[in-house]
Amino acid sequence: MTITTKEKELAAVGISVAAGCKPCTDFHLRKGRETGASDAEIKQAIIDALSARRSAADIMETYGLAHLEGREPESDLEHTGTTDRVRELVSIGAAFGVNCVSSLKVHLDAAERAGISHEEIAMIVKLSAFIKGKAASHVEHLAESFRKPEVIYEQEVSACC
Repeated sequence: MTITTKEKELAAVGISVAAGCKPCTDFHLRKGRETGASDAEIKQAIIDALSARRSAADIMETYGLAHLEGREPESDLEHTGTTDRVRELVSIGAAFGVNCVSSLKVHLDAAERAGISHEEIAMIVKLSAFIKGKAASHVEHLAESFRKPEVIYEQEVSACC
């Protein structure tokens, strides 16, 4: 099976939200609607992405505090049982976007069980890397506008991809 344009845009919405990039989110929300994604599908992509983002933060909080307290960190996440195709594509992209190895492992395993091919996963990882880079670029431009007042951030940012 090949990732549909709609699935790709739903994943991109989730990745953009997880990466915290408003210009990318705006761009992919518009593109998602153009591909026929419903508000309910877009909402689910946002919820799934934020779940992956929160999970990453929780994992790192537990991991960091365990080291601080001299304990062994807990093992990685347990599988949640989710096998929905779009949910796993969104979660893989979001986990990659927020650099969460633990969540990424869980969702890669779930994707395999859901029949998502390695090529499809590679496509989502590539998309996530691109959006993550664009998000960082937007942040760098904003920081640069404070360093150099002649740089106007809003005029330079109009879209994601």
